[in-house]
Parts: sequence; C-alpha cells; structure tokens
Amino acid sequence: MNLYDVTRGDYHVSRTFTYPDFPNSKIVFDTDVTAPGTEWSTQIRLTGSYDAPTEVVGVNDYNAAWTTDGKQLFEEGTATLRLANGNPLGARWSGVITPKTPHFDGFPRTGESIHVDFSSFTISGNTLTYDWHGTVTTGQGQKYSDMRR
Repeated sequence: MNLYDVTRGDYHVSRTFTYPDFPNSKIVFDTDVTAPGTEWSTQIRLTGSYDAPTEVVGVNDYNAAWTTDGKQLFEEGTATLRLANGNPLGARWSGVITPKTPHFDGFPRTGESIHVDFSSFTISGNTLTYDWHGTVTTGQGQKYSDMRR
C-alpha cells in the first residue's frame, strides 16, 4: 500500500532528520499535502540547524519502515547520501504521517519495509532529475516493486 492509498492525498507529516556524524544537525519538516483533484498542493515548514556537507549528488541504501496504529503511520528510516567528493553522509529520520481521513483498509498489520535504489542526481538549472526503483515488503514477506522517474 502506498502513501496515496492510505491518505487519498490529504495528510500532515512531521519528519525529523538527523546526521550521526554531525550531531548539531537536526532538521524538522512539518508538511501539509492536499490533493483536491489532479493538482497537489504541498506546504513545507523547515526548522532546525544543518552544519553537514551540502554537495549531495546521490542516495544509497535508502530504507524505511512504516507501522500504524490505525490512525497514523509511523516512519523510521536511514539512507547514505553520496557527496561529490565520494564520501558518504549518513542520514536518519523518524516521522508521523497523519491522514485527514485514514484509509488503512488493506494496510498490513505487520507494517511495511521500503528499500529504494536511486541513480545519481542530474542537475540542470533549477531542475533535479533521477531514476529510482523501489521495493515494498510487508511484514509477512509479500513484495511489491515499482519504477519511477
């Protein structure tokens, strides 16, 4: 089950990102998403501080897990950001996703695990492009894959 299925496109999410090698870096994304039709509106409020490297060119080892209490999704994740100089930058996050109208029918009681592989980022002007392939696995071992660009 994906985030749209659970939320019908209307939700609030609060995610906190930390970077273990840079303990003074902690960013909170407070986000509202609404999808009244074919157009989506996203408002993001950022707070916190960041003193880690900024020359991120890709992502490796993106893993996240979702669980639910039937009213909210709880998210935990890790990723390794690739820097332009070839060094890795570890990232961790946790979040709570609150659908305005929850649709948890069909969401596995055992939760879902997500693994995504990303291509290198391509930046042209103010456009960022990348390919990704993701696999979602339920706690009971059922796998689903999707490819996006």
